[in-house]
Order: sequence, then C-alpha cells, then structure tokens
Amino acid sequence: MCIVLFSCGDNQEATPDPSVLFSAAGEAYSDGDLVSCRELLIRVAVQDPDNPNVWRNLGTVNLDLGLYDEAVIAYRKVIALDSTRVDVLTDVTGALLGAGRLSEALHTGHLSVQLCPDDGLAFNNYGMALLESGRYEDAGMCFNTALRREPRNASILYNCGRITLMAGNPEEALLFFQDATAIDPGFLQSQIEIARTLGILGRHPEAEEQILSVLASAPSDPDALNILALSYSSQGRQEEAVLILESLLENNPGDPLSRLGLAECFYRYGDLPGALENYQLFVGSLQDTAGTSDIRIRIQELEAVCD
Repeated sequence: MCIVLFSCGDNQEATPDPSVLFSAAGEAYSDGDLVSCRELLIRVAVQDPDNPNVWRNLGTVNLDLGLYDEAVIAYRKVIALDSTRVDVLTDVTGALLGAGRLSEALHTGHLSVQLCPDDGLAFNNYGMALLESGRYEDAGMCFNTALRREPRNASILYNCGRITLMAGNPEEALLFFQDATAIDPGFLQSQIEIARTLGILGRHPEAEEQILSVLASAPSDPDALNILALSYSSQGRQEEAVLILESLLENNPGDPLSRLGLAECFYRYGDLPGALENYQLFVGSLQDTAGTSDIRIRIQELEAVCD
C-alpha cells in the first residue's frame, strides 16, 4: 500500500509529512499540551507504524495522561519492533503498576532489572511493584540499589523516603523527601510527604506551614487537605479540622481516611456519639479490617458509653 504524503488537487488538503507531525507533537509536549501531543503522535503512528520512537513517545504521553493500559500497548509495540530496546521494560513496569496489573508488573520489573542492571529507574519501578505486593524488605533493597545508580533522581529519593518511613525512621525519611523536593520543586507528592512526616515527628506548626504551601498550588488535593485537618486537630483546633473533613466527605462520602480523621476529631472534641458513628462508618467501609483492632475496641467502649 502506498501512503500519499501530498496531493495535487487544488481542493484536496495535503497530508502532513510524519516528521512535521512528530516535531509538532514534541512542541505540544514541551508546552504541556498532552492531549494535542497524543493526537499528533497517533497520526504519526498511522503513517509510520514501524517507527519505535513514535510508539515510545506515545507510551510516555499515555502514561502522563493516566492512560495506563494504552501506555502498556504502546511500549510493548516498541519492543515488538526492536527487540534490543529492553530499556522500555522499565516503562512497561510503571504503566502496569498504574493499571493495577500487579502480577504483570512484578514479572516485567524482575525482567527489567536483569536486562538493565545499570538502570536506576528499573530498580525503582520494580521496587514499587514489590512494595505494592507487600514485599517490603525486597522493595527496600531495590530502592537502595536504585539510589546507588541514580542518587540525584527525585522519584528514587521519594521512594527511599517512603520505605524508610514505613521502617519507622521518620527523621531519615524527611531528609529523603526534602532532597527529592530540592531536585524537583514541582514534585507535589514529595512536598505532601514532607508535611505528613513533620506531623509524625510532632512538628505540627511546620507541617501546617508546609501543607498550606502545597494547597496554594493544589487547593483541592484531598491528601493535602487531610494532612491540614490532622495538623489542626493535633494543635487542638478541632472545629477547623472538622470543617475540612466534612467538606471532603461531601465530595467523597466513601473516603476512609477522611472518615477516620473526622471520628478522631469528634473523639478529641468530646462528641462521643459523633465519634462512634464515624468510627462505625469507617470500619464498615473497609473490605479488610486487619489492623483495626484498636479502633474496634474503641467502638465497643463508645457503644457502652453512648447506650
């Protein structure tokens, strides 16, 4: 089949050369217009379907847009066209994780670190899959290896902070999150984790200041608002905390984190019936109640008092 790249008819619109479309896609990506970038890359892929670079870029744009399954398809097309591009397996792992395809992510992640042992992001993404599967020790080893490979990568520093926080060392975790933010000031989740960790350390005024700076750029972020409510509650400002949590629950009544936060606020505030109701709603919203024994004991105690 012959692909016509131009037309001789006066009333027919010329079909742009794929290289022109590809360049325009790059400009759109640089401008932050991911939707237009994706549309342009799809047009290039139709005209030049055997170009692995087009599929690689399309996979990346799909990933950035949260189109994880489409990203997997595009990335795998790269490897189908060029079997030497094993570096793309790292991206496939990340896309599979985003799509919730954990078993596939674990398999691909393991393969990627075997084939790309010098790639810090390969270990980072495999570590994320291991973390998601509950294999915390293995995840920690992967993140440590990733950090040795790429010590100035914000994503790797962030994940080192996460696993360090889970290991019960908030002071060290805070340093990782701060380093990640210093390298990438626009890394919102790392900024949020700084505030969360400051709260864990009992540095509530600093946590409040940090999370307010996050909310200045992302005023409706639910994680940030929950942390702000927790900061207010920890400083005895229960009414302010309750207002935030009730607002969050209006938009998302099934949010367990906000529901638990509201129960804790009512409990501290002395509104025991309100605390009981929200503790019950919290536990009732969970598919797995493992690790909630303290809360279930509190519910029993409140039921006895409120009856």
